[in-house]
Amino acid sequence: MININNILVPTDCSEVSKCALKYAIKFAKQFDANLTLLMVSVSEPLTILNDYGYFSPELHQKLVTESDKRAKSELETFWNQSKDDDIEAKLINIKGDPFTEIVRYASETSVDIIIMGTHGRTGLKHVLMGSVAEKVVRYSPQPVLTIKDKDYIFDMEKTES
Repeated sequence: MININNILVPTDCSEVSKCALKYAIKFAKQFDANLTLLMVSVSEPLTILNDYGYFSPELHQKLVTESDKRAKSELETFWNQSKDDDIEAKLINIKGDPFTEIVRYASETSVDIIIMGTHGRTGLKHVLMGSVAEKVVRYSPQPVLTIKDKDYIFDMEKTES
């Protein structure tokens, strides 16, 4: 029997991520597992010039703080829209490269499975950069369940018979 105690749901708060969260909630209920939502905000260096044309550390810190608050609020709103009253979730927001931070977080914590949505990057961007989900599947030491189709209904009760 597979034992799942800790589920990681990386999210960008998109519609596909909502579908993945629904699956994760079902898994969490089925296995009585802990649920963690991880949102990775891309960290880009900011060059902030004030009216006099020089770098303003105060303005930079203010913008970073506001960005952190917005990301935290977005993650909380995302969870509140889809949550189940029987399940609690740990909400984590970190900065960095999404693929790197998802795999790092999963490796450093006791995650048993990663459940995440695929994202619709297509064309040249996909060829050059790949997708975050694709890289996580390839490099994560934990199993990864990717969700791409919101119309598919996953019935856990059917799988038990």
